[in-house]
Amino acid sequence: MNNNVKNPKHYQIISGIESIDIIARSMTVEQFQGFCLGNILKYRIRAGKKDALEQDIAKANEYEKIFENKKHLCVDWGVDDE
Repeated sequence: MNNNVKNPKHYQIISGIESIDIIARSMTVEQFQGFCLGNILKYRIRAGKKDALEQDIAKANEYEKIFENKKHLCVDWGVDDE
């Protein structure tokens, strides 16, 4: 389960780069937060209907961590609003 939650092989583009990195780099922090929230809701709503209940809940929880760990990649990270 751990590999399917934390780093599924099918999302690895090339060594060291995952699709989530490209997604974060193409969005603002606000957009990326919405993307992650959408995935959190998706996995919680479908929990146990497609994959095992525990796996879907773990994926939802992982998206909370993904946002915190990847938001620095966003195009507007650290840009002052002034």
